[in-house]
Formats: sequence, C-alpha cells, structure tokens
Amino acid sequence: MAACLGVPSPKDDIDGSMVGKVYWQDKDCSRIATYCQKDVVTVANIILRFKNMPLLTEGQVNISA
Repeated sequence: MAACLGVPSPKDDIDGSMVGKVYWQDKDCSRIATYCQKDVVTVANIILRFKNMPLLTEGQVNISA
C-alpha cells in the first residue's frame, strides 16, 4: 500500500521474511525493534496521505533501539 500511495518504504535493512533469522540466529532484537518502529512510521504516513496531509520527515521521527 505504501508504494501505491508514494510513501517511502521502510524496508531498507530487513523485511518480514528475515525477522525469524535475525531473532533466532543473530539474536539482534534491537534490529527487529528498529524494523517495527519504521513500520509504524510508514502506517502513520499512509494515514496522513489518506488525509491529504504532509508526510512525516526524517527530522520529525526518532527511531530508538
């Protein structure tokens, strides 16, 4: 949906198919947390797009691991 609406993709590091490996093999919960936080920002931007409002910018978002 993000791609259809012109919302930037948060899939710059991992995607859903990789979460199991990152958890079980890499033991990297902070990487998964960052992935989930980016998804939340994307959902917020999708809602903003539907409301015809400006998307969030990087400066407005604080991703913490």
